[in-house]
Amino acid sequence: MLAVTDDKHLMMIDTVALINDMRNNMKIIDFFGVCTSIICFILGMFQLIMTISANIKDSMWELGVLRSMGCTRRQILRVMVYELVANTISAMVLGLVEGILVSCLSIASFYTFVELPLTVELPYTTIAIVSVCAIISLVAGAKFGTKTLFSRNIASILKGC
Repeated sequence: MLAVTDDKHLMMIDTVALINDMRNNMKIIDFFGVCTSIICFILGMFQLIMTISANIKDSMWELGVLRSMGCTRRQILRVMVYELVANTISAMVLGLVEGILVSCLSIASFYTFVELPLTVELPYTTIAIVSVCAIISLVAGAKFGTKTLFSRNIASILKGC
């Protein structure tokens, strides 16, 4: 068509090829996003388990008192899991709200700069997967951390030795 017309400002674009290229590029970007999320999640899981173990070691005296009062292993584990889940869920909700606000403001400023209408799509599946895995990590960390509590003598725990 360009050979037939004399218009120097005529521009032709193959939209089918452009859309296919864009889809392929978006697949690559999504793949790198998923890889980054998996790496961050694995690092966060280890940090969470180590933090839970350290928290349990710091509260050994309280757990020793519960043992001396006659609480069973299951009851002590349940108390620890409830406390950890309550703390983590509150932190997750605050982090989620803050993250959504920051991302919406960033997206809004970018879309204002390029003069596009604001559209925000949240990764609901990623949020759900991370939330479920965080709860599983909490339970695993509580079980791992309370092993040292149950292997020690109550008197040594209460003395702080």
